[in-house]
Amino acid sequence: MLLVEALVGIASSAGKAIDAAGLTAALPTAHGDLDPRFAPIAMARIDLDARWVARPIRELAPVDLPAIVRLPDDRFVMITAMPAPGVVTLIDGDGERSVLLEEFAPAVTGDLLMIGHIDPANGSLVGDERERIRANPRLWLISSFLTERRNFIQLLGAALFLNLCGFAIPLYMRAIYDRVVPNLALESLWALSSGIVLVLIFECLFKQIRSTFIDAIGLRIGQAIQHRAMSSILQARIDKSNWTVGSMMTALRDIESMAMLVPTAIVTFCIDIPFFFLFLALIAMIGGWTVLAPVLGALAMLAAGAVSAYALKFGAKRSNKLLQARNNLVADVVASLHTIKSNQAEGRFLRRWDNLSDHVGMTGKATRAWVDLPSTASAFIVQAVTVVIVVISIYQIQAGVMTAGALIACNMLAGRAMGPISAAIMVVSKSYQSLGQFAALAELLALEPESETSDAAVQGRPFQGRIAFQEVGYVYPDTNVSVLRDIDVEVKPGEKIGIIGAAGSGKSTLLKLMGGLIAPGAGRVLVDGHAIEQFSAAQLRENIAFATQEAVLFDDSIYENIVLGAPSPDPALLERAVHTAGVHHFAARSKEGLSRSVGVGGCRLSGGQRQAVVLARAFMRDPRILLLDEPTAAMDVDGEHAVIRGLREFGAGRTMIIATHRFAVLELVDRVIWMEDGRIMSDLPRREMLESLRQQKAKAA
Repeated sequence: MLLVEALVGIASSAGKAIDAAGLTAALPTAHGDLDPRFAPIAMARIDLDARWVARPIRELAPVDLPAIVRLPDDRFVMITAMPAPGVVTLIDGDGERSVLLEEFAPAVTGDLLMIGHIDPANGSLVGDERERIRANPRLWLISSFLTERRNFIQLLGAALFLNLCGFAIPLYMRAIYDRVVPNLALESLWALSSGIVLVLIFECLFKQIRSTFIDAIGLRIGQAIQHRAMSSILQARIDKSNWTVGSMMTALRDIESMAMLVPTAIVTFCIDIPFFFLFLALIAMIGGWTVLAPVLGALAMLAAGAVSAYALKFGAKRSNKLLQARNNLVADVVASLHTIKSNQAEGRFLRRWDNLSDHVGMTGKATRAWVDLPSTASAFIVQAVTVVIVVISIYQIQAGVMTAGALIACNMLAGRAMGPISAAIMVVSKSYQSLGQFAALAELLALEPESETSDAAVQGRPFQGRIAFQEVGYVYPDTNVSVLRDIDVEVKPGEKIGIIGAAGSGKSTLLKLMGGLIAPGAGRVLVDGHAIEQFSAAQLRENIAFATQEAVLFDDSIYENIVLGAPSPDPALLERAVHTAGVHHFAARSKEGLSRSVGVGGCRLSGGQRQAVVLARAFMRDPRILLLDEPTAAMDVDGEHAVIRGLREFGAGRTMIIATHRFAVLELVDRVIWMEDGRIMSDLPRREMLESLRQQKAKAA
């Protein structure tokens, strides 16, 4: 059986009324089934705690049930009970049966999904977690690294031993110059050299381990942040998000690099910086006043780093704004290239591009100069520290309180000591460069999501198709422009309604409110007598299909654009959708058929063909309520008549609301609503409305 079927079965046995669509809404699917990695998230939606564990099935106890077992062929079996020792009751594609555990165990090589109720005091539901993230996204971004505690411990251990190895070469050189060379002690030479070779091997190994753990932690956390960020975008309420392409690109770019900065910073400040003071202590022990050189050098490096960081704090903000503007311009050009060419606007956009590129280049140049300042200053300071140590050491050798070996050791230790300071400055410098992205990510994670769970009163109940508006108003977000005012209308189950009116009268907004894509600013929208807010987004989309007037297609085949969002398309439903929308007329003439690529944004199809694919996509959902916004606006007369014939058959028994300027489409409806300036001016049966419009036209003539 499929994993989603097993999860629905578990939910049912726990008294949770939810269907497959509700469990898998907005979660990745593969081959018609839920991605197993996201099964715990699906279960958390219904207050059940689930986790994959690597555990021998022979160790199962009755207290562990119910559980889901993953078989080698990616099938799943639900184990519900142990009626007797060594016997399990399982449910699979063949139904329920009892088998001996010893006979079943050899077939199980996958993990077990253990399921239990979440502790209400300590548990963490998906909704609760999302609210915590929205309330303090910066804290979540930082705390997300706590999931890698084990790797962090190993990373810190590798960094600790790596720094300990740093003492070896300076002390080795001191022993060679002070003990071996004066006495020509060759046995001591070979003994010391053999030991130092082993230390160098371990140092190389620890460097590789440190680098590997930083990459691994950064990659995993980066992927988690990217998943959460994209999930936030996809699940956000449309009317609460005003993000542009440029701002999203700023938030999502180089997340792995930003994620790798955190383990680097932790190692630098938790291990490397403390060793800086240990290096200074050892220099003071064997070199006396020579310790002043690295101390002063470190202070000089910190001063250069502070100046650089202060400048980058402001430069990064300007750079991010310019990059957002340039990304927005690229998106506009790609999406509107035909319009630009037909209006001979290439020069205008090229000038804007050159202007933005110049500003980006100049800002980048200034930013790079401030970024390079600490490294340039560090190179000079390290060499200056070497000179100062030599000068001080010569005077101390003359005074008989220091040896030549100590001079060499102090110089090498000073070089080691300056490394952590330089690394810390670079971490701070990169952090300032990432501040803009960090803030953009935090803002993105704080987007308000759509509802994921339905109220118990409406959960799982079939839609009748009744929609009612009570004193509904809507104002565009962040503006004072009122789109709808005082809308009172009721749509009965199975009713066919047309909406007409001039452009900007509010037809499309009315349909979006019916589909739950946006929320009313005033009044209430009821679906089957319940407030629309009681329904989860998944339950609404399962029963309400909305074909927008913008024929949005993706760079894929016709087939993939039609079955978009359907995990396991029904062939019979697909054939009906293709014929009802008229897609078969042009798909049949191509040798690729439905496998034909539509190109970016559907550029390889005509306007009417794109609209036909969008209609087929809506029909594919087999909805109870069908919302159509200018469904035939881009079609020719023959295409429009074909769609009208298909809709007449497809719409039987369904609620259908059509916003249109085409009178031919009104043949499908029984009732017409005339809108003007965001208000319903008239609501009449179709014949009466058409007669009224003819009389108004005659009077105007």
